[in-house]
Amino acid sequence: MAILATVTTEHGEERELYIRLNNMNASNHGVHAKATFRGFASKVAFDEGKRYMYEHEIGFMADVSKPLWEQAYSELKKEIDFSTEDV
Repeated sequence: MAILATVTTEHGEERELYIRLNNMNASNHGVHAKATFRGFASKVAFDEGKRYMYEHEIGFMADVSKPLWEQAYSELKKEIDFSTEDV
């Protein structure tokens, strides 16, 4: 799963990137889950192992009885202006 979204890169350029969940830490002990997303120039760039251009970490209260990755993407979409989903 990934999304296309317009964000500001680590070099200050605003552009549409292919954003994927890179990693996530979650606990069922009432603490925030942390999810790290990385944005690439395109899916091809990601597939070819190119370096990411954007990194963003979010924290949220996860429901560990439900799919965590879906919850992380849902929380990310509250923070950024996404255009389309990519599978």
